[in-house]
Amino acid sequence: MSSKSNNGINRRAFIEITSKTAVGMGLVSLPLVTSSCIDTNTTKTTHGACYHDCPDRCSWKVTTANNKVINFEAGQDSYTAGKLCNKMERFPDDVTYHPDRILTPLKRKGLKGAGEFEKISWEEAIAEVASKLQDIIDKKGGEAILPYSFGGNQGKVQSQFPNRFFAHIGASQLERTICGDTAVEGVLAANGQTTGILPEDCVHSRFIILWGTNPVTSNQHLWPYIQKAKSNGATIVVVDPFKSATAEKADWHIQPSPGTDSALALGLMHVIFKENLQDQDYIDRYTVGVEELKKHVQAYDPKSVAQITGLEAETIISLAKSYAQSSPALIRVLIGMEHQVNGASAFRAVAMLPALTGAWRQFGGGLMHMTYELFGASLNWESITLPAALTNQQTRSINMIELGKALTSKDLSPGIDALFVFNSNPVVTTPNQNLTLKGLGRDNLLTIVSEHFITDTARYADYVFPATSVLENWDILDSWGSTYININEPAIEPLGESKTNSELFRLLAREMGFTESYLYESDIDIVKKTLQSDHEYLKGITFESLRKTGGQRLNLPEKWMPHVTGNFKTKTKKCHFYDEDIEPNLPTYIPREYNKADREKYPLHLLTLKTPKYLLNSSHGNVDHILKKEGQPYVEIHPKDAASRNIADGDELKI
Repeated sequence: MSSKSNNGINRRAFIEITSKTAVGMGLVSLPLVTSSCIDTNTTKTTHGACYHDCPDRCSWKVTTANNKVINFEAGQDSYTAGKLCNKMERFPDDVTYHPDRILTPLKRKGLKGAGEFEKISWEEAIAEVASKLQDIIDKKGGEAILPYSFGGNQGKVQSQFPNRFFAHIGASQLERTICGDTAVEGVLAANGQTTGILPEDCVHSRFIILWGTNPVTSNQHLWPYIQKAKSNGATIVVVDPFKSATAEKADWHIQPSPGTDSALALGLMHVIFKENLQDQDYIDRYTVGVEELKKHVQAYDPKSVAQITGLEAETIISLAKSYAQSSPALIRVLIGMEHQVNGASAFRAVAMLPALTGAWRQFGGGLMHMTYELFGASLNWESITLPAALTNQQTRSINMIELGKALTSKDLSPGIDALFVFNSNPVVTTPNQNLTLKGLGRDNLLTIVSEHFITDTARYADYVFPATSVLENWDILDSWGSTYININEPAIEPLGESKTNSELFRLLAREMGFTESYLYESDIDIVKKTLQSDHEYLKGITFESLRKTGGQRLNLPEKWMPHVTGNFKTKTKKCHFYDEDIEPNLPTYIPREYNKADREKYPLHLLTLKTPKYLLNSSHGNVDHILKKEGQPYVEIHPKDAASRNIADGDELKI
């Protein structure tokens, strides 16, 4: 195979393709092997990585004996730094060896949603599912079948191999847009790329704005670098409507009203121009549209922005001056601002600020967002993406956020007759839950789920297939928030009758009589081929080196300063303050208007935040010790709002 890489990969393709000594001792219910039973000839150590949808992508090391885990600990690479987050410290116990784990195929025997199943052999289940799928294809075509998956497993093999099967049968395509796309589009509109300052380099920053992100809880391995920057003299500012765990530790917490971030960013620009704090030389050399921007932000004076955001005008002025006059100054964003009507504009406006002030000139200055483009440039994506024979398939697309609508629509032709869910739990993660449940409750919908547990979605399945845990399969994991590549080598043989996602679709393909070789490629071959690239970032990183060391940092320049002399990935190679090809041409703030009746009926604004410390979306929600630590769900409300509604602490509420 020739060595290739794909420099043009975007985030959607990326996603769709996309205490260290106490850990081992903490596996209290793990079936550990006693020393008298251990055969030293069968003891082995393997390396792996967390498969969750998280920017950290921690690595780990697993020691086994007689095909049982006897030690599980964090990797020692400089980013994981010997510590897993509290969600994953007892992963083998919580998932792989959990007593409720599904270890055989199941077939529904009760009503949909009742969660009543009976065991069925793999041979019978595969034969029945294949026959039903073929019948749907023969009668209505492949588009009557819809795959549904997302970030439940971000391993490239176990998340992407199934796409070959669905493309082969001409199934409907799923637009996986529920998270990240809005943020990325906003940043791309300004900079043409999302990769800015690398996580480790924030230690050189002296003014850090954490805008709509809560690293103490959701980006825990970045937080030590932020703390180091603070010990070096950096000021830490948090911009967040919510008083998060990070805000409590910051030097300065700024609380704009929800959804007003774009107005705040434009207000900062107004002050920077008015006070002549911009870097005019950088603007002249490396940006376009400054005059249009300068005119545009005249409407966002501190007084007007204060009325929009709920902040004091002096706070807006002070933040603008402090940011523009500090060096190096860094803004960190992830996805916190995106789920609102002004989401893309907010990211677009914030991404412009470093170019306006020339912060990109300094090591540790600029914008820190995602890192997936580094892997998009360096890995051999031809090993992961669809084979050439399938890339030009013209089938319809269905947006994942409209799953309920798609399953219940009478106008969709052909209608969805089969739903195949893997790496996801849409009943609790997709908008409009009631409509989704209505669709899943259809008697004429064939629902197939590959899972570890009987989730809220699996309860509606006609067939449930037992999936391997990440300790039982090969995979390769890149990252959208760090600079490390990880191999995942199976530490043990699959428990019970569990099989990888990839093997499930190999079996279906074989049963349906398909002969194309791309449907049968092995996991380990895909992993090896993905690393076959001559890109400089992968120098010194091979299949064998990863097996020996675990996670390895990409071979990046010692000083990563992507825009010190422009070099943006836009069509002009400059930062775009104004773009005639994008609507709107400039970032803006769209006020949310409510009529009198709505304001009276819904006077409060609900923020649904990632505040759990031990859960990740719906994952680990069935683990008793985690639920005990997490405690009961709660809503925080201002004492005045509570008092006016006769609400006391401890009351049960419907929100």
